[in-house]
Amino acid sequence: MQFYGKSLVVVADGENARLFEERRRGGPLSEQPSWIEGLEPAGAEAPPKGRVFERFGKGSHTVEATPPKERSEARFLQDLAARLDRLIADEPFDEVILIAPPRALGVLRSSLSAASLKRLGPGEAAERCDETPAALRSVIRRLRNQA
Repeated sequence: MQFYGKSLVVVADGENARLFEERRRGGPLSEQPSWIEGLEPAGAEAPPKGRVFERFGKGSHTVEATPPKERSEARFLQDLAARLDRLIADEPFDEVILIAPPRALGVLRSSLSAASLKRLGPGEAAERCDETPAALRSVIRRLRNQA
């Protein structure tokens, strides 16, 4: 078990994200909003590419199988992963901890580069974007004890 090292803690969902820095293992978390400045939250997506109308009646269906909200969330998470890749390359993080709901966690992990994936530490599939830094510290401590 490593007792020292700088960690990046990412708490996200499909619509917003918060990044924290832990300068020493088990130490206080300091939120870094400047690291995600300019990252657009998930919002309105372009309308679907086409529609198919029923021959009889007023029914119509979109051609795309993925709903607009899911496309928007996936785009946001992919943009976040690209931002994380740059941040991890620039900063000497020893560990990256991801906390996100299951679908968002999967998109984030699949969108990260191989170099960033090597630094992944324990993570949790849960919605915790509204948690305080103190509550997140206890979650991180529990995750590290389980690993």
